[in-house]
Amino acid sequence: MRPLAAAVARALRTLRLESDVARADALRAWPAIASRVIGNDALRTTALRLDEGTLVVAVPTAQWAAEIRLRERELVAELASVAPRSGIAKIRSVPASRT
Repeated sequence: MRPLAAAVARALRTLRLESDVARADALRAWPAIASRVIGNDALRTTALRLDEGTLVVAVPTAQWAAEIRLRERELVAELASVAPRSGIAKIRSVPASRT
């Protein structure tokens, strides 16, 4: 009997859902990655969606948007290590009220 993980991976490839699953993994991983890179206060931010390779993150203040811009390269690298097929190349911050 083959391992279930391999069967699931094959099914996702066949259905062309691999990148969708990877994008969802990246969204779920955002709180842990942001906390690791920026600190626990990063939990005040929220990953909202992916727009063609750009992760859209809601931030409470302009200072948070600046912090994410400063750390974008490191954040993208961490996201790529968790979800390499997500295709995330950039992060865009939006005001939290603009969700």
